[in-house]
Amino acid sequence: MRKTDLIILFLMWTIGSLNAQTTLQLFEQGNAAYNVGNYTLAIEKYTAILNEDVHSSELYFNLGNAHYRLGDAAESVFYFEQALRLDPTDESINNNIAFARNMSLDAIESLPETQLSKFHKQLLSQFGLDQWAYSSLFFVWLSMALLVAYRWSNRMNTKRVFFVLAILCIVFSLSSLFITQSKQQILMKQRAIVFAQETEIWGEPNKRSDILFLLHEGTAVEVEDQLTGWSKIKLANGSIGWIENDAIKNLN
Repeated sequence: MRKTDLIILFLMWTIGSLNAQTTLQLFEQGNAAYNVGNYTLAIEKYTAILNEDVHSSELYFNLGNAHYRLGDAAESVFYFEQALRLDPTDESINNNIAFARNMSLDAIESLPETQLSKFHKQLLSQFGLDQWAYSSLFFVWLSMALLVAYRWSNRMNTKRVFFVLAILCIVFSLSSLFITQSKQQILMKQRAIVFAQETEIWGEPNKRSDILFLLHEGTAVEVEDQLTGWSKIKLANGSIGWIENDAIKNLN
């Protein structure tokens, strides 16, 4: 390796180390500010980390808590939702986002779910997208290993055991793959949080149409379509309408 290459690598390592130290310092400073009740300063420190393009469920969780303490409904729900996307199984995030949602004036009840739908949702929430994808690959490789063992085994009973286990692994692999695709489809859905204190939902993407209902800050919506300056949204209760883009902030 040339001497200049060594110098470049050393400089890259030094810069990376300094950035990591700065990020850690900002996070600790934000935590210290939060612990003494200076939530505005804590938000400033945490936001500085986001500006460095560093993301984590812990960072979003702390931002959600700080905004919740200040009574900022929209910001609190927004950051808790971001944390939940990165770590859907964390009980603290799920508990705190429930409190944050209660700050919103819109009490929107979800549509009734079947037992199968509830089971499917619980299954999806057990692990993240990566974990389900890795489990699918794991069972594929395990089934291949079992089939190899089946091929080279000389005893009939042992061959039967290897064959049955290989079939089960294939079934588990396909199931994990199906769950991975389902979870990916959910994550790909565009979601947003209403940031306007109060905004109208229109029947069409223009103000010449009828106002269907009102929404308030902190309400989560699903974005189904977009036109210039407008978004078609759907609520948890199935209600659909058009909202101005300035009134919402996308989670994706």
